[in-house]
This record gives sequence, structure tokens and C-alpha cells, in this order.
Amino acid sequence: MNRQKKQHLLNNEIKASEVRVEGVIMSLFDAIKQAENENLDLVLLAPTAQPPVCKIMSYEKFIYELNKKDKNKSLDMKEVKVGPNTSENDLSYRIKNITEFLQKGHKVRISMQFKGREMAHTKNGEELVLKMIVAIEEYGVPEAFPKLEGKRMFVTLKPKTKK
Repeated sequence: MNRQKKQHLLNNEIKASEVRVEGVIMSLFDAIKQAENENLDLVLLAPTAQPPVCKIMSYEKFIYELNKKDKNKSLDMKEVKVGPNTSENDLSYRIKNITEFLQKGHKVRISMQFKGREMAHTKNGEELVLKMIVAIEEYGVPEAFPKLEGKRMFVTLKPKTKK
């Protein structure tokens, strides 16, 4: 673990004479001794409180959990773009990607762009999107029916809840 990037004071780095640990006020020496008996660290969480608040825990595990929570924020929306004339093998590749995203817990938006004369054949595009939805029905469900807004058609899929 890199000691220079530490966000909290540990064990003997704490300078207060008394600390609050799990609601109990005790001397710093007793708190450090209790942490050592449990093979854990005494971590200063609220240095400005009177007396400062500490917690007995594994500091490495605490930092790991903090960093892990930050990365989960990227699990939101993925977009897959297709055209109304997308070939079968491209479609199967996109379906494979969509199932992977849904299995990881992402929401997936399928968007289809219509260009020029393709606007006269929006039904073909809608059939293609519905075909994709049917292909992934065991992994995700659509939030709404595919809708056409201007020259784009959208549908959002959410992962199926595991029972």
C-alpha cells in the first residue's frame, strides 16, 4: 500500500490523548492496544470532533471498499447503434454485445438512425429492433416500446432481475 496517498491517520500517527471508539471515550493508548489485540488498525475518521472519532478496522480493506464504490458509478447506460439495413452477422455481433452488457448490469439503449429514403421504411427498422429485443429476452426487457423521434428510433433495455 502506498503510504504517501493515505487519507487517514493510523495507530501511532494519531496525536490526541483521548479518542472515541464505537461510542466509548478511552485513552489513545488503550484504543491502540485494543486494535493490536484484534490484529486491526485504529483509523482516525473525524479528527475535528471532540474527542476525535476513531474506528478499529482493517485499513487496507476500508480503502479497497472506498475505491470499489467509485468504479461502480460507470454501470449506467451503454448505447448500441444499428441501421435499418444492418446485415445478419453484424446484428448477431451486436446482440452478443448487448447480452454481455445486460449480464454486467448495464442498461442498454438501441438506437437506429434513418437517412434519406430510409424514412419511408421505418417499419422495416422497427421489425429489426423488435427482432433484437426477442433475441435477448432472457437477459433483459425493454422499458418501453421502440419510439421514433425525428430520424432516430430508440428503445432502452434493462437487465432482468435475478430471482
